[in-house]
Amino acid sequence: MLPDAIDFLEDDDREGYVRILIAMAGADGTLVREETAAIEAAMGRALIPPGKRDMLRQELKIKLDIENIIEGMSDVAIRLALRDATIVGACDGEFQEEEVQFLLNLAKHCDLEEKDLNRIFKWVDEGWTWLQDSREWLNLIIEDESEKHEDEL
Repeated sequence: MLPDAIDFLEDDDREGYVRILIAMAGADGTLVREETAAIEAAMGRALIPPGKRDMLRQELKIKLDIENIIEGMSDVAIRLALRDATIVGACDGEFQEEEVQFLLNLAKHCDLEEKDLNRIFKWVDEGWTWLQDSREWLNLIIEDESEKHEDEL
């Protein structure tokens, strides 16, 4: 894994970061496998201890209050969570209105504007394209993608 800002966050900020991703995953009222996988990966990346991971997984079942989560978090941690929450929102292939509103609200909490959020959306879209291209070049088509490709034909 490439070094990232999460490597420099304090433990409390790392936990808040994961909680924001969990809140994003539940923003639209549904939780899909891809969102869960992204959260699990984020917990590993944030070096969340196993016992704490179990506790955080329980929070996937409840609606979290973003105000309570971000209280005391650094701006860097909130901005990093905004970036990665956008990735979580993209995991199921499209953004629901509730997810977009969640991201807009989170952006306001760290003094970012809609134009800044649009840059993050563009970055996530470019990343998805980048990954898809590599799978095609290496003939690593994922079953869901090949089904989607067949549907397009």
